[in-house]
Amino acid sequence: MNRVSVDCPAKVNLFLRVLAREDSGHHQIETLFLAVGLYDRVTAEPGRPGVALRIEGPPARSPGSSARPRASTPPPGLGPPEDNTVHRAALAFCDAADIQPAVALTLAKRIPPGTGLGGGSSDAAATLVALNRLHGEPLARRDLLRIGGTIGSDVPFFCSGATAAWAWGRGDRLLPVRPPGPAWVAIAAPRERTSTAAAYAALSPGLALPARPSVLPDLAREGWDAVARIRRNDFEADAFRRIPALAEAAAAMTAAGAVLAGLTGSGSAVFGLFSSQRAASAAAEQAGSLAEIAEAVAAPALKGPWAPARGPLSAADCRRADEV
Repeated sequence: MNRVSVDCPAKVNLFLRVLAREDSGHHQIETLFLAVGLYDRVTAEPGRPGVALRIEGPPARSPGSSARPRASTPPPGLGPPEDNTVHRAALAFCDAADIQPAVALTLAKRIPPGTGLGGGSSDAAATLVALNRLHGEPLARRDLLRIGGTIGSDVPFFCSGATAAWAWGRGDRLLPVRPPGPAWVAIAAPRERTSTAAAYAALSPGLALPARPSVLPDLAREGWDAVARIRRNDFEADAFRRIPALAEAAAAMTAAGAVLAGLTGSGSAVFGLFSSQRAASAAAEQAGSLAEIAEAVAAPALKGPWAPARGPLSAADCRRADEV
């Protein structure tokens, strides 16, 4: 196999609570991930010794031009390639597989960075999957989940290939679930972005920790409305205070008929969950008209496993790395 490309989706957190702060500085959380059809793409192929990474932004097309669009420069906020999660994942894979790194990687970015949509984590998972396929799958899926957990807390969710999952611990303990029905998601990302570290620093002093875990609903039986009843995001109050346009966009989505709406991850994007593409697209268009919103899109909630690795995913594979 000479080249492997993997499309890696975004995610939204339909629910997110912080339960405890560890002595290490990390936090224990509980959340509900939902994979969304807004994709980055990672392409891997043999290269010179080492890891070479090229990052491309969304295709650019001149107004009125019928020419094939060309990849633009990377979006701001990604940092140097050697610090990118794709580069880190490639080195971690080669170390685990006992392979001398000699690979050329291309990351095509569509998921806006710094928004809580999981683009960096999804990119890392796609890199692990792509390199595993490129080298004849020397690692089992549980190995990919273990490696992913060393790169970032959300990476195991994307490595699992699950459409949706309850998660706890640092976000790396997973219980895959089947979404209760089709849905579309409107997403609005502001011009101002917030780092995860800054979001946690602003959050921690205001929380009474440790907190008791929630009683989580049975999605298959109770549906999206059950998630709406318990929906909260502990980062939301601070994010809405700092960026009032986020609160305005979320309120507009609720007024447009969203089953639930609010902040995703630690920020700084907001989302609304809708029953139809038409409603989600209209809500995204309305949110995108706000002055401080940089971009707004509508994308489907994925209906089934997006399967970034071959073979079925067992419950044992989703256990935390130190348990497998």
